[in-house]
Amino acid sequence: MGAGTGSGSGAGSGAGSGTGDDGDTTPCAEPRPGADYQCIQDCGPPVVREGDPQPAWRWLSPEEVEARERGGCPRCLPPEARIATPDGDVAIASLTVGARVLTIDAGGRRRIATVVRVGTTPVRHRHVMIRATLADGRVVTASPEHPTADGRTLRELAVGATLDASAVISLERIAFTGERTWDILPSGPTGRYIADGVVLGSTLTD
Repeated sequence: MGAGTGSGSGAGSGAGSGTGDDGDTTPCAEPRPGADYQCIQDCGPPVVREGDPQPAWRWLSPEEVEARERGGCPRCLPPEARIATPDGDVAIASLTVGARVLTIDAGGRRRIATVVRVGTTPVRHRHVMIRATLADGRVVTASPEHPTADGRTLRELAVGATLDASAVISLERIAFTGERTWDILPSGPTGRYIADGVVLGSTLTD
């Protein structure tokens, strides 16, 4: 997840404004919940059209700011996404640093790796994910900006394109109703892992 804590996408006016402790005017409504809270703009929906309202601004706790700095706006997987491990597939939300997973090396071979980072991003607005169905029956769901193994994003895919050596036969946009999205970074040079049977890249870096 690479985006920082800058402004979200969209156009129009934001939320109400207030004045921070240093006297500067902020777009967040006062009072500030705590001295260490920061005024951060929401990510906004993944699909932005001309005339869409600007995402709101809100106070975030230090933990939420750290998650945003690590992960940016949601570009990850739903918590129930199944990640391949040497002991079988497990939900991504259950993985912790040090857990064993399968990665794909530069030669396309499966290798045992360990999780070196776990990222989770709160979803505070309407978020849409893409569900890609492949010709061989595999189905993977992730945020539109999540990377594929070859550096594209799910948003860039089209019906007929190839994803993990199979043709994409269907692309659906579905509403995400969860509270957080998730991502992992496995050890090894590629950062690739297998989600719902499909090799993906990671949004996280060391």
